[in-house]
Amino acid sequence: MEESGLAVCIPQTLLEAAQRFMLIHTYIPIAPLSMFVDYFWYMEGYNSFHTWERTLPDGSADAIFVLQDESVRLLDRRAGQMEPGHSVLCGPHSDYYAIDTAGEATVIGIHFKPGGARPFLKEPLQELLNSHVPLDAVWGAKAGSLREELLAAQSPEGMFRVMERGLLSFAFRPLTIHPAVRYALNNLPGRHVMEVVDRIGLSHRVFNQMFKETVGMTPKVYSRILRFQHALDCIARSENIVWTDIALSCGYYDQAHFIKDFQSFSGINPSDYQAVPGRHRNHIAL
Repeated sequence: MEESGLAVCIPQTLLEAAQRFMLIHTYIPIAPLSMFVDYFWYMEGYNSFHTWERTLPDGSADAIFVLQDESVRLLDRRAGQMEPGHSVLCGPHSDYYAIDTAGEATVIGIHFKPGGARPFLKEPLQELLNSHVPLDAVWGAKAGSLREELLAAQSPEGMFRVMERGLLSFAFRPLTIHPAVRYALNNLPGRHVMEVVDRIGLSHRVFNQMFKETVGMTPKVYSRILRFQHALDCIARSENIVWTDIALSCGYYDQAHFIKDFQSFSGINPSDYQAVPGRHRNHIAL
């Protein structure tokens, strides 16, 4: 099955009806996990009018457990269609991919902060860039055991506690991020890459390698993704969109630069962008 290049236009009333019985919970784990995990999330009852959703890159990694018989089905631009099983690690992405919504009726996941997955993985994050890996290939039999515990839990809150304990047990290294990388992650939003790197005090080559191992991509690519995400936020908050204003306010040279970068990360024009109601702004219908 090939992914369409355009978002599907579905009447808003139908989309709202499809979301009416969907249940979503999120949970921010306790420290020290809260330094590495943005949030845990749980969703059930998702019934969409579209089969595939395109997921847009934000520079983060996700671990997903499907709590039903269906396997995760993904459509990768490079690898094509794949079914990694009932659990998958979605590595940090600088590219978009699609997920089959039929496998999302009941699902729980971990949304890591940028660089936050590094202590829980043996491989440097750059080796997982734009990749999808079965979780048992990452965490071994522990991944299957964790899924069984999640299935046995009585509530989303109980699942979050199970996930908290399980993730702590998966750490391969100390729960820390190098101060130089931490500084860059905290200061890159809204600032030029070279300005941030010059203040770190390491050679650009050494720092770039360190950043790639932790975050999965170069600081320059990560900074472009931050700018793209800022644009999505501006679009979502704008009642009357003026594309030139959005382009300039987000740090693009001009509207043409903005459109080219937007197409690179989403596969569509900015004017075609419409987030799926009830989902994160990084999900669009296909």
